[in-house]
Amino acid sequence: MKGQNFMKITSILMIAGGIIAGIAGVIAILGVSTLVALAGSAEGAGLLYASSIIVTIASIIEIIAGVKGLKACKAPELAKKCVTWGILIVVVSIISMVIGLIGGGEFSISNLALNLLVPGLYIYGALQIKSAE
Repeated sequence: MKGQNFMKITSILMIAGGIIAGIAGVIAILGVSTLVALAGSAEGAGLLYASSIIVTIASIIEIIAGVKGLKACKAPELAKKCVTWGILIVVVSIISMVIGLIGGGEFSISNLALNLLVPGLYIYGALQIKSAE
């Protein structure tokens, strides 16, 4: 079936990336909590907490999307939902990058491209499966 191998590879990448990001998100939340405890004040930590929580939520969404993508390889009727999951990941990635910019980070076109590459390929694979249905 057209797009099946493409979807399988990007789904596995989404799962692996989601697991790594989830671990990083939990470590970030614990790190912010430690900084707040050491500083004795939570002033200015709101944006750090928000960013860390968004990373953790995005990682969960990535893992779910990856699993659903693997299922769509066997059941093409699920591909339409995978497109929605892929778009959701793109939106969350953009929100995360905007929060990073608000927090004082720098904009990098390479960072933007890397953050959107796998979800974009995931959506492409889902559309290939959907069109072959």
